[in-house]
Amino acid sequence: MFNETWWNKKNKSKELTIGWLYNNNIKDDFAKGYTKNLTDYWTVEMGLFVPNQFAGETIDDLLKQAYDSGFAQMIVFKQGSILKGDNFYNEFRKFYTENKDTKFIGHILDNNESYYRVHPQAFFIDLNWWADAGFPEWGEQKQNSPFETIEPIRSEENHHDQYTPHWIAPSNQLKTYSGKREGWNIVKSLIESGEKILSWSHECRVSKHYTYEEVKEDGPRHRADTLAEATGNEVFFIANTETLPSDRRLEHQFTHRKMVTDKNWNEKFQHVITPAAGLSTLFFAFKLGLKAGDRITIYDCSATALRITRRIILQWSGKEYTKFAKKLIKQNINTEFRGHAQLTDVEQVIEKLNKIGFSDWIKNELSRIEIDDYKVDILNEHKQQELVNLITSDEITYLHLTNIFHYAPTAFYYSLQQRWQLFNDLLIKLKKRSNNNNILLYAARGPGTDDPIISWIDNWNPYDFYNIPKDSVMRLLKWNK
Repeated sequence: MFNETWWNKKNKSKELTIGWLYNNNIKDDFAKGYTKNLTDYWTVEMGLFVPNQFAGETIDDLLKQAYDSGFAQMIVFKQGSILKGDNFYNEFRKFYTENKDTKFIGHILDNNESYYRVHPQAFFIDLNWWADAGFPEWGEQKQNSPFETIEPIRSEENHHDQYTPHWIAPSNQLKTYSGKREGWNIVKSLIESGEKILSWSHECRVSKHYTYEEVKEDGPRHRADTLAEATGNEVFFIANTETLPSDRRLEHQFTHRKMVTDKNWNEKFQHVITPAAGLSTLFFAFKLGLKAGDRITIYDCSATALRITRRIILQWSGKEYTKFAKKLIKQNINTEFRGHAQLTDVEQVIEKLNKIGFSDWIKNELSRIEIDDYKVDILNEHKQQELVNLITSDEITYLHLTNIFHYAPTAFYYSLQQRWQLFNDLLIKLKKRSNNNNILLYAARGPGTDDPIISWIDNWNPYDFYNIPKDSVMRLLKWNK
């Protein structure tokens, strides 16, 4: 888990914000589409803890927007950036804390006889320094005419090859350079004001990925890595990486149904439907009181995830999950397992549940519960009805959609607006299937809306994307206005 509170406090106090730089130089239509989709995803994902963000056509415009809004610092990502899970949030926080006085962090490039530059894929800038320095322009245009300026000194170490120094800093020497490349002027302004410029740490660099799709030759060369990182083929979450509904939240929903729909309901569920991930299926089945004769349905678009989840359900004893998980990982070497960092947290959840009978429930009740798995892609509108049909009119059913409609591998293929409409399509089907409000639905599709996240199906209402408030982070990007 990363420290969401740290990010939220920085953003609310206007110390730090996020900016998104449009990439208008991508020529390949496929690349245009998927980079827009992923930028959709990351603006919304970051909106969970950095609600105030910006987007702009140029770096100078982006910095001015943030500064005029009162922000002191900014991280800028260019369209085509991909973050790797929670890693960047954690690593940036560490690097930032260790280098609080730095005014700029970025991808520094040593061009030999041409002046230093920075690649704009991702950088951090102190906006107060930028204002004090006279709002220097980024330096967009390539220029081949010689010019004289302070020669930076640089680290002996490089990240790779010989042109990626860890830092550069002012010297007391002048040098005539043969030309300028993109980002030259921000480097020059920092050096002239006596500032040391840091490159991203190794940990920050490997916690993100850039597609380079604006470069005709480099885009295809990076695409295999992009696909592997963004689409997450053959991935299984060995531990839960999401926050599960609290007992208090569930009790509120129980009370609400008894007050509004069925005063005689005994708070008993007969059916739990969850995706194949970690231990959430067992957690929900236990917390919702499933007994002999009740049903568990595990669904997923991945046959691998279904197979591993079924094995967990049938073979795990309810104790020493980390030991069981590590053995499972060794036996499935062709599967990428995620959620390793959450294993400690999961063990703590298990320990608490075992105090109220979780392992005993696994031993005595689980084998008498009907367990089915169902391979389905619920973003396939033509297949949604098949999942909905699993819900019967005489069962009180819990349906866990988790963040399937706000999920990076899904977002690669579907825009934010397309995912919004597909969720609406499913909601309509569920509402038609409901009998006496018998479906408790959990679904997360992003911040900035009035969606309940967890509530009975009658309280969910499909509505048009353009009814989302214009100041929501979901409407930030120009193609979602």
